[in-house]
Amino acid sequence: MKRILFVLTLTTLIFACKKEDDKPTITTNIEGCTDSSATNFLSTATVDDGSCVYTVVEGCMDSTATNYNSEATVDDGSCEYPPSGLKLSSITINSMPMTNNGSNWDVGAFGLEYPDVFYVLKQGGGDIVSSSSQDNIATFPILFTENLPYTINALSQEYTIELYDNDQIGGIGENELIGSCSFTPNEYIIDGGDEINIINSGVDMTLDIQWVQ
Repeated sequence: MKRILFVLTLTTLIFACKKEDDKPTITTNIEGCTDSSATNFLSTATVDDGSCVYTVVEGCMDSTATNYNSEATVDDGSCEYPPSGLKLSSITINSMPMTNNGSNWDVGAFGLEYPDVFYVLKQGGGDIVSSSSQDNIATFPILFTENLPYTINALSQEYTIELYDNDQIGGIGENELIGSCSFTPNEYIIDGGDEINIINSGVDMTLDIQWVQ
């Protein structure tokens, strides 16, 4: 009798456990923003409810622009690009050596004279543009606009402006170098503006320029 009772009890327990295992698993859905890049991301959310909110950062999104903003999410049209050229409009000589190693530059029919000055714009040893001479220069500034404006397109190259004293008479004689100043346009892009001032060995000149996009 005891054996029969034990068997019945064991059978009842097994049947009860099986019934517990057969119960369906209930999953609770948690709605929210599931995008981790959103400001209201909900790590416990299992269902995206379309509520995600994102931080809007306006700026230039073009990586080739000088003011590219890697954190921008909305392009605001503010992109700026490096210039493609430099237009040289005039050359102003603010000062230069008035003697040639202590001697006067010129000796004319009436004695000592001031230099007859002209400029030559050069690149890589070759002449690009030049002017005729302004004669008997005694005061400053000296303004050159002849054969200008000239547009420089190779902005990474070094350019030199040489000043000469015109000693040729009827094509005879040699011109004497007064001095020179060199510049590389790319080095002045960050400064912007419409002037470049360069000084070298007593020569002080200002270039009137315009950056070309």
